[in-house]
Amino acid sequence: MKRKLLVSILLMMLVFTFAVFAGGEDEKGGKAVASDIDYDSLSMAELYELAKQESGVIKVYATTTDASSAIRRFKSDYPDLKDKIEYISCDNDTVASKIEMESETGNINADVMQVKDNSGEIYHELVLYDYISIYRPESVTKHISEDLLEFGLPLYSTFNPWYYNTKMYPDGVPLKSWWDIVEGYDTSTGSYYDASGVNHQFWTIYTKDINGPSYASLFCQLIIDADKLEQQYEKQYGKKLEYTYNDKLNNMPGVMEFPKDNAGVELFYRFSQMKMTELNDGDGVVDAVDQSINGPTLGLASASKLDNADMGMNVAWVIGLEPYTAFQSCSYSYLVNGSDNPAGSRLYIMYCMGGDDGQSGCYTAFDKRGSWSIRDDVEYFKNGKTVEEVILTEPDFDKIYAMYPNVTAYFKYWRSKAK
Repeated sequence: MKRKLLVSILLMMLVFTFAVFAGGEDEKGGKAVASDIDYDSLSMAELYELAKQESGVIKVYATTTDASSAIRRFKSDYPDLKDKIEYISCDNDTVASKIEMESETGNINADVMQVKDNSGEIYHELVLYDYISIYRPESVTKHISEDLLEFGLPLYSTFNPWYYNTKMYPDGVPLKSWWDIVEGYDTSTGSYYDASGVNHQFWTIYTKDINGPSYASLFCQLIIDADKLEQQYEKQYGKKLEYTYNDKLNNMPGVMEFPKDNAGVELFYRFSQMKMTELNDGDGVVDAVDQSINGPTLGLASASKLDNADMGMNVAWVIGLEPYTAFQSCSYSYLVNGSDNPAGSRLYIMYCMGGDDGQSGCYTAFDKRGSWSIRDDVEYFKNGKTVEEVILTEPDFDKIYAMYPNVTAYFKYWRSKAK
């Protein structure tokens, strides 16, 4: 009885708020927003009752097909909304500009955006400029580490690992740290070629686009953690790290700038000088590792590509690197400001998150290779490895966002100078 009374009161508040804002627009030129309701404290049942009163269609912009599966389940569990929600597939490279354009022109179409934010771009360019907002349902966020909540509401976490060939290395790949990946670098020549012109690069390298957010951001974090890399080098090799990139700098303020004597930059420079093949598709990367026709091979791709191992490929993640293997990357859900489905949008996000108890929704549907649950009351089983086993660090998106343009510019510049 109390529950029904609360819902009735909330509905009256909603109607009153719409009346106050009738014909009005929010500060971004979008649709009116009912802002007097404390949505963060509402249960899924309460959100459902409010959502049934909304007239719009919930448009979910997502960069993963996981959203399509989630929406199919959502329609089944909330039949009154089955014709009022739609999945729109978006590309990682264009979804941010699409949201901005819709808001600036006053033609807001999206209600929810689900996307990875490896570079901090989504937070710094959309959240901080009020194009989108972070939903923090109290019953869910109490089960998530505060470190993961700083830049958005995470759905699940993953990472971008190196892959190796398990047939070539049945007992595990002999890599202790990131320094082993750049093995064969000659400090006297500043390249992988010695004075006589012989190439000593040990690993054959395949990657996706290093200048893409997932991979450039990883090198950003390594540069940020230069002290850890320097300490690891001295621990592993028993000598001081020699900085060979200082005379290769071409700093241009506001365009590309790197500090001197930074272990992360030294690693990045050595990596940029390697002979490597960049591919457009992660499946192609792991296929190249599986083939390994040029000897010892490493490939950099998303963790989810390990599902190729289930189809017979001889591939596995490189894990346990010091000081860490990668950073813990999250897929986030955001609310689009100006949506005319404030309750329905939140209900969908809550449904994806598993609701109050982690089970009242489709949260376990995201349990797959390369994904971890970020809820402390729900465990994923298909990954096979823990975050601690892999050795992941937390990203610093404020610093990554500032470093990102320098990494992408210098990678292009240094690649152009590589032999």
